[in-house]
Parts: sequence; structure tokens; C-alpha cells
Amino acid sequence: MDKKRTRYFTLGFVALLLVVVLLLAWGGLRDTADIVLPQTQDDGSGSGQSSGAESLRVVEITPDTVRPAINTLSRPAVYSRTQTVETFWSGGSGTAVSKVYVSGGRTRIDTQLPDGSVRHMLLSGGAAAVWYDEEETWTTLDAAQLSGDAAQRMLTYETVRDLPVESIDEASYQRLDGVDCIYVSTLEGKDGYADRYWVSVSTGLLHMAERTYNGAVVYRFTASPLSDDPPAEELFLLPDGYGLENREPLT
Repeated sequence: MDKKRTRYFTLGFVALLLVVVLLLAWGGLRDTADIVLPQTQDDGSGSGQSSGAESLRVVEITPDTVRPAINTLSRPAVYSRTQTVETFWSGGSGTAVSKVYVSGGRTRIDTQLPDGSVRHMLLSGGAAAVWYDEEETWTTLDAAQLSGDAAQRMLTYETVRDLPVESIDEASYQRLDGVDCIYVSTLEGKDGYADRYWVSVSTGLLHMAERTYNGAVVYRFTASPLSDDPPAEELFLLPDGYGLENREPLT
């Protein structure tokens, strides 16, 4: 594990530890049996420091503690990764693979389309631009209501945080693909839909999500590990070399 990923992992667990301090201040946790230790990644860097992970205790994840636990997480301001969204329907399925680049308030999403073309979307400052392949022209939209997460078709940890307690079926720590996650599943609603979320403790980002309809998976989101290198500034430029913040959205 490189230094940057180790730093994300450490910051995530330190943040979760703050939940314990806060709940203790409220008098809500008086028994150490209510505090559990999630699994930690073994990167070999802890040699000779056996007391570190063993001494760390974080709040147990239950439907009642999902909100405070999620509230301690924060996303990295700069990152890139590959994300896959699969949709399933009777007799077929579809897959969209996107390379996502984030730098502060700017997001770029390059999505491979079924016909082989690539759709580029750039979001910044309440505006969005869309173009395809190597086109030199683009469509600019007023995107005040369009977030980078929505453009990525990604459920967010804010969605998990704001779930009503009574709608949560299960909440716990889980390790998925070697990533320590806060896992939350919802009860099936009257419409037949239920959701499952895995939020990475180390990055605060959604690692995986699924939506089911009458028990069958109809949507699945998966993400690769974060890239070690920050995205190049050129990625946040329009085809003419200007940034989106220098353009006025069409009305």
C-alpha cells in the first residue's frame, strides 16, 4: 500500500474514532462491549507496532449509528478511478464503464458507449459540457441541479447517511474486495425496491452498490481503487483549451 492510500486509510479510521468520543460525551456508550474493531488491511507496514490497530476502537455500526458514522467520513478532494454501472432487465442487461477524474469542484467523466464512442462530460461551477470522441464542438448546459455524482449515476454516502433508521434492514462493517466498508441494506419498499451500499472507510467514497426489485438485482455500481496520481489539468479543459468556468452556460 503506497503512502497516499495509507494516509486515506488512517484518516478514515481516525475520523471514525471521533464518533466514539462524541457518543461518550453524550453518555450514549458506557460499555466497551458496544464498541467493536473493524477488520484492517494488512499491508505489512505495522511491523513492530502491534499495539496500534489493537488499541483502536470504533463505534459499532447499527441502524442507529449509521448517520454519525457516515458523517465522520470525508472524500479526497483530488482523485481518479474507473467506475462501472450495470443495469439488468428482463431478457437483457447493459454496462457503462466510466473513467472519473475529480479535482476540487471539477469533475470529468469519460464514458465508453455501446457503439464504441466515448462521451466526455465536464462539470464545474454549476455548468456542464458534453462532447463525443475527438469533436471540437460541445454542448453547454445549465447544470445547477446536476451533481457530479448524479452524472456518474452513482449513489452517494449522503444518500446512505440520510436513510431513515426504520428503513434500514442491516448495518455493519464488511470487507469487500479487500476494502473495509460500512455496509447498509434497506428493507424492501412497497414498490419492490431495496438497496445495498458499501462505503469505503478509507476514502469515504461509494465502493459498491446494488438495487434489487422483488429480490432480483437491477442495478450494480462498482469502482476500482483510486489512482495514485492526481489527474492532469488538461483533463478539465474544453476541446478549445479553455476551462468550463470561463464559459457562460446556454439559457
